[in-house]
Amino acid sequence: MKYLIIGLGNFGKTLAEELTDRGNDVIGVDQNEHRVDAVKDRISLAYILDATERTALSALPLDEVDCTIVAIGQSMDASLRTVAALKELSVKCIYARAIDQTHQSILGAMNIQKIFIPESYAACIYAERFSNMEKKNGL
Repeated sequence: MKYLIIGLGNFGKTLAEELTDRGNDVIGVDQNEHRVDAVKDRISLAYILDATERTALSALPLDEVDCTIVAIGQSMDASLRTVAALKELSVKCIYARAIDQTHQSILGAMNIQKIFIPESYAACIYAERFSNMEKKNGL
């Protein structure tokens, strides 16, 4: 599979590296040069650009990508503008990270295929692990 990941902060960078390690092609995008530099040798392609700008996104090989993941986690505005630009460019498969429930609701109204809040998911996993540890250790 070929993925486009927009937003290469902690979550996006790790996701890009993990997908690459599993044999996928990954294109990474971030407007921060240092974030792109940190991952460019580990993934197929990396671009420095402002994904909130439709003209910038249109320069990417969008028709070659199986799934686009908007992993922007610091700015709801940037995330929503990026998703809107992708929708305008008729990108079919869009997954998006939500920062909170309001963000999740807005993305849902935009008909995004999959919306996820990584921190909530991680908290559930760790709650389960801690609960199992408690049971195992008799705490």
